[in-house]
Amino acid sequence: MKTLAIIITLPFLFLSFTNCGGTKDTNMKISLEQNPPFKITEAYYQNWVAGIKEGGSGTNVHITFGEMEPAVIVKNIYFRNHILTAKSTEMSPNKFVGYLQNSAQRDIIMDENPVKETQNTISKSFPFQLEHNQAMVEYQYKEKRNYYKITNLSQRDMIPYPQANPNQHE
Repeated sequence: MKTLAIIITLPFLFLSFTNCGGTKDTNMKISLEQNPPFKITEAYYQNWVAGIKEGGSGTNVHITFGEMEPAVIVKNIYFRNHILTAKSTEMSPNKFVGYLQNSAQRDIIMDENPVKETQNTISKSFPFQLEHNQAMVEYQYKEKRNYYKITNLSQRDMIPYPQANPNQHE
C-alpha cells in the first residue's frame, strides 16, 4: 500500500516542480503607463508590397512624438503579435518606425530523427492581447521599463513599390 501511494504521489510532485520555472514568465505583471512622459501626435501603420515576388511584403508602424522628456528611450513597438525594434533617424529624432516584414510560412519539420526536429523554431508567447489596430510602445524612463498602449492606429494607403526604379533610364 505504501508503494502504491509513492507511485501515485511522485508524478504529481515531479510535475509541480517542472511547472515552477515556466510560470515565472507567463505570470510576469506588466503595468501599463496611463500618463507617459511624452505626447503622441501621430500613429499609423502602412502596408507595403514589393514589385517582385522575392521582394516580399510587410507593414511599417509609424509613431511621432510631439513632446518627450529627454530621459525617454523608445525601445520596441508591439504590433500584431510581433515585437518590432523602434528606429528613428537623426533628421527626425521624434519619429519612430517599426518594420514588420511578412515572412514566407516555413514548414514544420516532422521526422523520426529528433535531431532534425530541433531545427523548428519555438514561437515565443506574445505578452499582450492587442486588437488589429492597436500597438504597445515599450520605452525606458528613469532606468525603468514602461509600456504605453496606443488604442487606435490609423491605416494609410498601401505602398506598392515598383519592380524597378521608375527614374532609371535604360
